[in-house]
Amino acid sequence: MKYEEFHIEPPQPAKHVDRALRGLVRLGKFCLLLLVVPVVVAVYKQPLGEQKAQRAKLEAMQSQRDSLRTKRDQLLREVDWIKTDTSYLETRARDHVHMHKKGEYVIRFEQ
Repeated sequence: MKYEEFHIEPPQPAKHVDRALRGLVRLGKFCLLLLVVPVVVAVYKQPLGEQKAQRAKLEAMQSQRDSLRTKRDQLLREVDWIKTDTSYLETRARDHVHMHKKGEYVIRFEQ
């Protein structure tokens, strides 16, 4: 077998100019970061606030739509009952308009 001997040289100490350039590059990255982050925040902050307000408005309108839809369905059922059910008309006249048949006495108990 053949063996070779390798000599690892210790790392050369950094030259003064190299260290200065590395420091300037780090400083440049830091300054760039300080400039970029506020710009990004300013660009995205306003649209996000508007989007949040629009979502809240949308939710309020959807809940209002649902309540109006429920009321509409109730009124449609009531119109259908008025058109087809005579007993509903009689009950409605007695309860809401306080009507009664001829010769009939109505006694109401209210709490």
